[in-house]
Amino acid sequence: MNITEENNSNEHQNAPLKNMQPAIFVVLALFIVFVTYQIFGGVLSILVLGKDFKSMDSNITFARIIISFSQFMFILIPVIILSMLQGNKAKKTFRLNLPKQSVLWLSIMGVLVIQPTIQAYMFVQNKLLTSLPFGGQYITSLKELMDSFEAATLSLVTAHNAGEFMLVAFVIAVTPAICEEFFFRGLILSNFEKQMNPVKAIFMTGLIFAIFHFHPFNLLPLILLGFFLSYSVYYSNSIITGIVVHFVNNFLSAFLVYKFGKEGFEDPQGSFAENYGLILSGIVSFIIFLFILKAIKSVTTEKKNKIIVNV
Repeated sequence: MNITEENNSNEHQNAPLKNMQPAIFVVLALFIVFVTYQIFGGVLSILVLGKDFKSMDSNITFARIIISFSQFMFILIPVIILSMLQGNKAKKTFRLNLPKQSVLWLSIMGVLVIQPTIQAYMFVQNKLLTSLPFGGQYITSLKELMDSFEAATLSLVTAHNAGEFMLVAFVIAVTPAICEEFFFRGLILSNFEKQMNPVKAIFMTGLIFAIFHFHPFNLLPLILLGFFLSYSVYYSNSIITGIVVHFVNNFLSAFLVYKFGKEGFEDPQGSFAENYGLILSGIVSFIIFLFILKAIKSVTTEKKNKIIVNV
């Protein structure tokens, strides 16, 4: 008994953020990761690559390595340190468990099925925004600015051979899948679960995930993706599910650029009538996606019920 009390006392002393309110801790974590990744990582990029990011194309391989290093150094490591300062058990906080195979495969199917919905939504959104009776020119200017940023970073995804594509896949798919999942579906989701019900925790994690990417025109698709990643991790009780699904989503984008070039990312042109097939496929894929959500929950609930019966 005395040993237990001593261990608990030592744990408390070594975890200065243990008694911090979860919501406040989340805000602190977001601020720290923002500062370390966006500012420190940005400064590192400038020091290494120079202020003129157009010259990045001349040493694109080095630029990719710097970006990957920055995510591990300025996202993953601060997240692990913050978790330790909160006195968390890594296995529980980051859900270091093997997922049930059925849930994992359903989750992979879900992220593939939802792609036509996202594409259809983006088409409809762009058409509606550009046809607004007021503020249309400002929205167009903002979209052109965001498109220019995307065009500048698209060179990071472009690969000219299989070897270069492997590096691109590591930077674009593997790195964020690990670092962002440990941050959002690990540290953030686990803290939200301490203060709110699972539905709110999953939604809030998805919302913050979307906002953290700073892309106003992709906000709703990012919320949907963030929600689904949180949903899959929660019901599979495994961070591995989030990492795999996140990897598949990003890898698909990188592979399409590698296979079809930058033209594959251009917005669909034409009227609503001319793109009715795109819109219809988006609706159908969203309905299938809802069935996949239900299936994931059903499989997990069935597993829990069997465990209760066996006990």
